[in-house]
Amino acid sequence: MSLAVSGLAQVPAGPPYQAGIHTNPIVSFVDKDDYRSTSYDQAAEEADLDLLGLSAAEGTRESIHISESFVEEVKLLGRNTDVLFFPVVRQTFRLIDGMTFVLYSFKDPRPTGIDSQILAAVLNEHAFRPNDKPEESRFGTAVGPERLEIRGSEALLFDETGEDAENIQNDAAEDEGELTLFWQDERASHVAVVGMSRQRLYRVVGDLF
Repeated sequence: MSLAVSGLAQVPAGPPYQAGIHTNPIVSFVDKDDYRSTSYDQAAEEADLDLLGLSAAEGTRESIHISESFVEEVKLLGRNTDVLFFPVVRQTFRLIDGMTFVLYSFKDPRPTGIDSQILAAVLNEHAFRPNDKPEESRFGTAVGPERLEIRGSEALLFDETGEDAENIQNDAAEDEGELTLFWQDERASHVAVVGMSRQRLYRVVGDLF
């Protein structure tokens, strides 16, 4: 893991994150009650994704859920913009040591009226610009994020554990709070949510295939 030196690929469009309502600071466009149980094949087909999974040596899938696609108005850089949100697939895994690992995967939301060549720049400027009212920011009042690199891609890490970035050696440590890791690949955007050490999180994410 290392600090990314270039700009993040693209922060997905979404309303301001509200803890207790939204699933995590990235997937703020889906509420906790918006998911329904489904099968692996149905989820892959509806979301139009090649879903990631874990090897048996690391853990097993316990459940899989999916949300619906919809269009919603979101404020981007002060302008109301209609955004097409695609289904979000939520996979819950039980790791070999009993810990829970939750993975969200989805195609990037599609705002209307913004040229694709500048879309990433617009969304990132909106996500990271200072706001006198934090609750109206893209990430709400969430702490962070830190910019990292994982699986060859730039990433964001939201740390609710209070764990110091330089103190990640204790693999067995499980602090109060959660770690939320966001990254993108050529297939989709992904968000991992766990309550474990950073070192363990990075190893589990590295096992995904």
